[in-house]
Amino acid sequence: MLFFFNDNIQENKSGIEHAQIKRLNLFKKFNQPAKIVIRQYSNELHHVTNAAGIDDADLVNLFDYFQEARLVKAKKVTLQDLTFDPRWKRRADGVSYNYYDGDRRVIYVRRHQRDKHVMNVQYFDRFGKLVKVSWYDNRGFLSVDQLYDWSNQITVQNYFTPTHRLAMTATTTLDKRQKETTVYHLYDYQGQDLQFANFDELTRFFYDQIANDRELTGPGPVGCIVDRSYELGWAVLNMKTRIFRVLQLHNDHVNNPADMLHSPLNYNYDWGLRHLSEWDGVIALTPSQQVDVTDRFGKVAKKVYRVPGAIVPDERLAAKHIPMKKRHRHEVIVIARLSPEKQQDHLLEVWPQILKAVPDAQLNLWGYSNDNFDQKLKQMVKDEHLEKSVHFRGYTTDVGKVNDEAQLMVLPSSAEGLPLSLVEGQSHGLPIVANDIKYGPRDIIVDGQDGLLTQNGDKAGLAAAIIDLLEDDDKRQRFSDQAYQDSERYSEANVMKLWQEIIDDMNEGAAK
Repeated sequence: MLFFFNDNIQENKSGIEHAQIKRLNLFKKFNQPAKIVIRQYSNELHHVTNAAGIDDADLVNLFDYFQEARLVKAKKVTLQDLTFDPRWKRRADGVSYNYYDGDRRVIYVRRHQRDKHVMNVQYFDRFGKLVKVSWYDNRGFLSVDQLYDWSNQITVQNYFTPTHRLAMTATTTLDKRQKETTVYHLYDYQGQDLQFANFDELTRFFYDQIANDRELTGPGPVGCIVDRSYELGWAVLNMKTRIFRVLQLHNDHVNNPADMLHSPLNYNYDWGLRHLSEWDGVIALTPSQQVDVTDRFGKVAKKVYRVPGAIVPDERLAAKHIPMKKRHRHEVIVIARLSPEKQQDHLLEVWPQILKAVPDAQLNLWGYSNDNFDQKLKQMVKDEHLEKSVHFRGYTTDVGKVNDEAQLMVLPSSAEGLPLSLVEGQSHGLPIVANDIKYGPRDIIVDGQDGLLTQNGDKAGLAAAIIDLLEDDDKRQRFSDQAYQDSERYSEANVMKLWQEIIDDMNEGAAK
C-alpha cells in the first residue's frame, strides 16, 4: 500500500491535487493498492472529493478516521430533522432561516444553496452574541460543535461520531508567551484518552495508526509519497512506525534556477530537502530536475527517482482529434493560477502588439487567483482597454472542453515543475507557446514541431511566437497533429513503468 500524503483537498484544486488524483486513478487501473490521505477538516469534504472522482474507499481523512466516519451511508439533513421550540417564529433568509423568540434572534439555520441540506445551526445568547455553531457533515450527521468566547473566537471544537459519541476535542488557548495554541484530545480511542500538544503531533499519531491498520493497508508493505513536505514532513519523519517514505517534488526546488548548486531552496521543499538523508528517496518530475537534484544532493539522497506528475489516460489518446477549423478561431488560453510566477502580466503587456497583427484574437485566462494578483491583471486590461479581447474565466472543472475549443495555449511562467496544463493541452491537440524554463516546457514541447519555446523575460519573442502561430493556419494544424502524437509519451503505461521502480524498492525494503 502506498499512501499519498496531502494536507487538504479543496474545490479549487492546485496542480498537486490534480496530480494526486491522476496518480490514484493510474494505480487503480494497474491494480496497485493506494489511497489519498489528508488531514484537514471540512464538513463538505466528501462532496468535493466525490465530485473530483475520488471514491470514499480511496480516501483517508484524519478527522473521519478518529470520528469513525470514513465510510458513511449518506443522507440529507433537512429542517424536519431539527427540533426547535414551536413558539419561535421563523423568517426566511434566502434558502436559510432565522428563528426568533419574540424580537430576539435565537437560532440561524444555514442551508446549502445546492440542495438545501442543513450545513450548520448557529446559536445566539440573550445579548445576540454567537455562542455555538453546530456543523453537519454533508453525508448527514452532526460532526462538530464550535464554541465561541466573548471576543467571538472559537475556543473549543467538539467532534462527534455518526452515533453522537464525543470522539475528539480541539481546545484553543494562549500559551505562556501569549501565542495562540490548540491542544487536541482523543476520547476512548482504543480504550484510552490521549492528548496532543498540537496538530503536527496529532498528525504523526494518525500516520502511525493508519500504517498499522491492516483493514486499510492490506497484508503487504506500507509506504508513503509525501506531496506537501512543508506541511507534513515533520510528522512523517517522526513516525514511530518506520515505513517506506519518499519526498515528491512538484515544482522547481530552488529559488534561483541560474544557480542550482547554491541557490536558496524553495520554501515548500526546504525542510524536506535539508533532511533528505532520512527519506528513502526523492521524486523529480523531469530528467533535467533529476540531474540537478543528484548534483546537489547526491551524497545524502538515498535515491533520486524521476516520475512525471502528468498522465494522459488511454481514453484521451484514443479520442477523436478536433481539427483547427472546428475550434474557436484565434482563441488563446492560459490555464494557470493567476499568480506572479505564472507571469500572465507579461502576456498582457504584449497583447496589444498581438492584436495589431491578429485583430480578432481572443485571450481567455483560466484559473483562480493568488495574492490578489488578478486585481493587477484586471487593472492592466482596463488601462489598455483590452476588455473586448481579454477575459477572466475563473476556475473550471471542465478543462477538456476548454482545450478542445481553443487554438493555442500559452504559459509565460518564470518557474515550473512539469505543468499538467501543458500535457493536458497537448493531449487535446493544442500547439503551445511556453518559456523554456526549469522545469517542464522543454520536456513537453518539441520546439518547432508541436509548439514554440521562448526565453523567460523576452516579451518581444513571446509576442512574435504567438503571432507566428496565429497568422499561419497550416502551421497551427501541423503543430496540432504533432501535439496529439507527442502526448503519448505520458501514456498510462509509460508513467506506470516509472512508478514500478518505486514500488519494487518498497517491496524489496520490506523483505529485508
